[in-house]
Amino acid sequence: MGIGFISLIAIVVGLALLVYLVCKDTSLVVAPLLASLLVLLISGMDIVGGITGAYSSSMGSFISKNMLIIMMGSIFGAMMGETGAAQDIAHSMTGVIDRLKFGNKKFTAMMILTAVFMVLNYGGISGYVIVFTMVPICKRVFKEYDIPWHLYLAVHSFGSLVTQAMLPGTPAVQNLIPIEYLGTTPMAAPWLGTATAVVFCIPVSIIYCYWALRRTEKVQEDFLKTGNKINETILEEDNAGQGQHGPFLKAIIAPVVVLILLNVVDMNAPFALLLGTVTALGLYFKQVKSPLAAVSKSSLSGSKIAIGIASIVGFGGVVAQTPGYELLISGLQSIPGSPLIQLVLAVNAVAAITGSASGGESIALETFGQHYMSMGYPPEVLHRLTAISSLGLDSLPHNGSVVNQMEYTRLTYAQGYFHVFMIACIIPFIAGFVAVGFYSMGII
Repeated sequence: MGIGFISLIAIVVGLALLVYLVCKDTSLVVAPLLASLLVLLISGMDIVGGITGAYSSSMGSFISKNMLIIMMGSIFGAMMGETGAAQDIAHSMTGVIDRLKFGNKKFTAMMILTAVFMVLNYGGISGYVIVFTMVPICKRVFKEYDIPWHLYLAVHSFGSLVTQAMLPGTPAVQNLIPIEYLGTTPMAAPWLGTATAVVFCIPVSIIYCYWALRRTEKVQEDFLKTGNKINETILEEDNAGQGQHGPFLKAIIAPVVVLILLNVVDMNAPFALLLGTVTALGLYFKQVKSPLAAVSKSSLSGSKIAIGIASIVGFGGVVAQTPGYELLISGLQSIPGSPLIQLVLAVNAVAAITGSASGGESIALETFGQHYMSMGYPPEVLHRLTAISSLGLDSLPHNGSVVNQMEYTRLTYAQGYFHVFMIACIIPFIAGFVAVGFYSMGII
């Protein structure tokens, strides 16, 4: 048995350990470190060098690129709550829902919030940022209708499912990475992506959300069963003394400012969030009793989240240095099946190991993107299939965005990860094969 195969086993075992520890609520600093040590040990590599080298450098690289985004996002979300803007938006939304005369109000609320997610995500707000914008609003809508809080993760996953890689023209990074490898545009294979989203992903996701809600209703599960921790933040905001609800248009100014700065002005995310925070504070200055205390608390929370995610990225850095990883990459073209099926499986495999959609895309396209083009497959089709496939098994428990959601929503993996797994892993994984089927029918 060669060292490459042994190392590949080490990666699988290390990944399983990491997932297990994360699901058991082990510290996000400790779990990736233990998993990295196990991978290095079984692979027969220099343990000290691996931790001080690949692990530390990958962790540091993530912090340098994303710490400010996550910290400023946490501050912006806290300020939306402290000022009462989130409460005003939630109050206006519940008023609209109450006026609707059809269907289950809980399900209606979930679908309306999903639509808001889709609009914001398609407008260019990334997954890291959108959670800080939407949680302050969602937690109040969920509490108002007594919707079990863990279902927020179903709404979040559904809201970003089709807008990140399937619908044409989206500015999400998953839709932009293939451009540099294939020479395509964000509008690549528009009908292929749209058909996959409209015919398969959206209907199946709606059915799943309805089933998940009905399941909680049968056992009479309420908001507080899994929302007791997030409810503490609601009580803190209410105790700050928000007074009567204000106008909706005033409440959405700060989020709109962030949206415009990100997508029209093309400002980097930390500064856009900073100006959004300043806007919220300026509009509601009299309602905030202690802005410095709110900023201090939320920045500490954001920093904690960033360090936890960076530790998991460090694990990915260790994995990328192992002989097993090299063996995996070299064996991607040996996956059985048609070339396009190989592509779907390969992108998912790399995304699963790295915990990164962009990682799965980049490595797969760099490895054999040109090879598939030389076989006569249209680059637009390869673009769309790669983008769709990258959203499959990337969302395992060690994915940075998933960790961010869990931490910020105050939910445990046992409480709500199943929704993420179903909507953000299983449905997009199958969607890759559905897209191959649509292409075989001539849909591009």
